[in-house]
Amino acid sequence: MSDKLPNFIFGAIYRTKSGLKDASATAARFNCYTPASRDIPRDAFVADCWVCDAHGRIDPGLNVSPIPVRKEDLGKIINTICHGQRL
Repeated sequence: MSDKLPNFIFGAIYRTKSGLKDASATAARFNCYTPASRDIPRDAFVADCWVCDAHGRIDPGLNVSPIPVRKEDLGKIINTICHGQRL
């Protein structure tokens, strides 16, 4: 088993590498990404992510579909989201 973390961790909130908002974001506070799926391969270099704020609130202008994000565009993990299962 590898000790290396996956490139995209589901539930993690990453600041954009630049610290600025994503080019498609509707407001400056949406300067983070969170992976959209648990099923992203460990070594993926591109993955679908939601554009969000530091608390994981998805940009309402982009809430219909996640966008592709390159691994190089991810900054540090700044927060996490708990994805509980509903019964």
